[in-house]
Amino acid sequence: MGSKSAKILLLGDGGVGKTSLVRRFVEQKFDDRYIATIGVNVKKKEIPDLDLKFLLWDIYGQKMNEDLHASHYSGADGAVIVYDQTRYKTFTNLDNWVSDVFKITGDIPFVIIGNKFDLIEGYESSMYEDIETYLKKEHKEMIDFYQDVYDKLPDFSRVSPEDLWNWAKEKKKEVGFDFPYYFTSAKTGENVEEAFHSLGKILSKRDKK
Repeated sequence: MGSKSAKILLLGDGGVGKTSLVRRFVEQKFDDRYIATIGVNVKKKEIPDLDLKFLLWDIYGQKMNEDLHASHYSGADGAVIVYDQTRYKTFTNLDNWVSDVFKITGDIPFVIIGNKFDLIEGYESSMYEDIETYLKKEHKEMIDFYQDVYDKLPDFSRVSPEDLWNWAKEKKKEVGFDFPYYFTSAKTGENVEEAFHSLGKILSKRDKK
C-alpha cells in the first residue's frame, strides 16, 4: 500500500520565493535566478516517516483571475502561505490568502513562512541604515527582477518577528486552532524542511483520529 497523497497549496504574493522554497524542499537545490511562476507548477515529495506524499501546488502570486485561483484550491488538504520578510505588504496580505483559501477548502491546516531570512541577516550585518538601500546596493539581481516583471520596485520594509508573533496570536483566535510559523531561507535551506514537515505532522495526526 503506497503513501497517502496530500494536496498542498503554496500561496503568497509574487516574488516571495515560493518556487525557490519548493525546489529547496524537493530537490535540495537553490537557483540564484529570479523567475516568476506562470500558472501552476506541481511537484511531488515523499515523506517516508509520515507515510505521506506531498503534491505541492506552486500557484502564481498575482491574482489576475480570482475564479482560476479558486479552482486550484479545490481539494487541498493543507497550505503553506509565504511572505517576504523584506516587503511588509506581502505580510499584510496574509489575511487575504487565508480567507480566500478557506472560502473554498474550509478550515484546512496551514503553515506560515516568513522567507528570505538570509537577506535579513545580510542587512543586519551590514553598515546600511535601511534595508531598501542595502537591497539596492547589494542585490542588483533582485532589483532587476522586480523592474523586469512588475515594471516597478516594491516598497521595501522589514517585517519584524514581533509582527508575525502578534499576527499569529490574533489569527489563532479567529481560526480556532494552532498553526506553525517559521522564518526560512530558500537560499541556505534554514527551516525549510522543518516548515513543510510540520504540516505533514498535522495531516498525519488528523488521519489517525
